[in-house]
Amino acid sequence: MRVFGSVVTMVKVCLFFLNIYVLTMVVVVVLGKWPLFSSNGTIRKYDGSHLIVTRELNEKHSHDEHIAPVTKQPGGLKANDISPMRENKKLVSDVVETETRVTTLNYWCDRIRPQTARAVDLDVFHLQQILVDDDHKMLYCQIPEVAQTDWLRILVFLTGKVKVNNHLSMTSYDVHSKYNKYLKKLSDFSVKERQRRIKDYYKFVFVREPIERLVGVYRNKFYAKYSTYFHQTFGRKIIKKYRKNPSKASLLKGNDVTFAEFIQYLVDSERDDREPLNEHWEQYYKHCHPCLIRYNFVGTFENLQRDVQYVLKKTSAVQKLKPPLTSPVSPYSESFLTSMYKSVSTTNIRKLWKMYYPDYNLFSYQYPTVLDKLLKSAKVFEDY
Repeated sequence: MRVFGSVVTMVKVCLFFLNIYVLTMVVVVVLGKWPLFSSNGTIRKYDGSHLIVTRELNEKHSHDEHIAPVTKQPGGLKANDISPMRENKKLVSDVVETETRVTTLNYWCDRIRPQTARAVDLDVFHLQQILVDDDHKMLYCQIPEVAQTDWLRILVFLTGKVKVNNHLSMTSYDVHSKYNKYLKKLSDFSVKERQRRIKDYYKFVFVREPIERLVGVYRNKFYAKYSTYFHQTFGRKIIKKYRKNPSKASLLKGNDVTFAEFIQYLVDSERDDREPLNEHWEQYYKHCHPCLIRYNFVGTFENLQRDVQYVLKKTSAVQKLKPPLTSPVSPYSESFLTSMYKSVSTTNIRKLWKMYYPDYNLFSYQYPTVLDKLLKSAKVFEDY
């Protein structure tokens, strides 16, 4: 009987310590302080870096604690780098701003980069948006609605396979469909060749103020009457799901989606893992993987001419092109953005911010004044 009692006592003690161990494991994993899923074996073939980006930024920053650009991290611009340009103060300021944007991005990626992920191990699907120019040793991550067409014109022209006097004379259809076959994608190469290009080539991406980009997407893909593909593929589905008593014509054509319906679809899609976000509204950090592919330059839509020229000078391609380098662009005014977003519920505005704030932080954009004013006017002050 004593033996049986001792066995029972020992089992209870073991179960007690086992429970403590399991509880400790759960706490550690939830807090993300132990690389439980690190492995010296085969690296996963998908990129989960965006999950780590979201978790890290969510733990450390709300919209009231927006990450400021990092200006004193190693690798930034040195005084000697700008000495030839001292007479042109604006040019010096421009170069410092572009260097700071990359430095800020790299600083945060160093803190949140997954231990086991490498750029060359990204699935081929994730490398299709990165275009390769071997002649000028450039890698360009194309993002729709951020001067993508202008860059396609430039890259197609630089191949020398299209005989036109000026790259801007090529239409949008030409470069997206007719001449797209002349462009190489990073996914077209072997793993070894990808690795060499990622290591040696000049890598760049262009971004745009995120909520402004969404307005551009809506106007070009849903509001515009010519965009029948998006009307049929997304418009009909959005109207059917979110509109009360839709007309038969709307259900058939899908060409009158409202901006509020579009935003509702976006925030719902973000929580639905069954269908990935379309590239036209997917977040930048998911689309171009900046914590796995270390970009040398981050250009902006807001300074398009300046930044395009900067890249082309860096790669010695600028002399092959006639100015102007891009078609004219003009960011939307604050009043126009306000008129668009005031139709969106405050609940969905908050969800939208949670969806896109990693892009704001990583790419050095400030918290949008438009959203701030709309929420304050609605007397919504919750922490995001």
